[in-house]
Amino acid sequence: MKWYTAVGVKLESRDGAFRVRAGRDTKNLLGVECYVWNTLLWSFTQEAEIYERMVWLLKLTFPGQPEKTDIDREEFQLCLRRLLTRGLVACREAETMEGAAEIFLKAANVACVGRTWGERFLLFCESAADGGTFRDSVRVFQKSPLEKAHRQLLKDIQSGGETGFSLERAEEGLLGNIMELHQNRLLFIQSVKEGSLA
Repeated sequence: MKWYTAVGVKLESRDGAFRVRAGRDTKNLLGVECYVWNTLLWSFTQEAEIYERMVWLLKLTFPGQPEKTDIDREEFQLCLRRLLTRGLVACREAETMEGAAEIFLKAANVACVGRTWGERFLLFCESAADGGTFRDSVRVFQKSPLEKAHRQLLKDIQSGGETGFSLERAEEGLLGNIMELHQNRLLFIQSVKEGSLA
């Protein structure tokens, strides 16, 4: 079975463009490309399920707006191929999702998902404005238990810098910790070794 995942991290842009940084490159995504990439972010999805998953997510996001949710399969396939060519989506062969995750991550450079102090402060203000208690609002400045448990590993990954942290020779225990951090959206796949693309 073929499995797919998104590569890179979305960047904030003042002009409203949908930008993704994968490795050292920053690329703009247009139209349906944004939907396909978001569908595959932080997931390992079988080829046959991507389109249905994307439509389901669009219907949740834009209820009662068929102009935004009615995307034909041809346009979807074109965008998926374009994302593969641009290195913003990776594809691998595997029997199970766990097997696919291991194959993807062994070929990947990962990086930490980090919120700047400004982003955390903005989340604090939004929580307070929405009526959240001070105690709940302050939690955006605290690290999760998972971050505390894997503090040294996250520091090692951050030291990978712009190129990311390579998992090519990762041992089983380390790979299990990386999978857990990825599932909990604390790491993203920054790039995937090209030689192992399907």
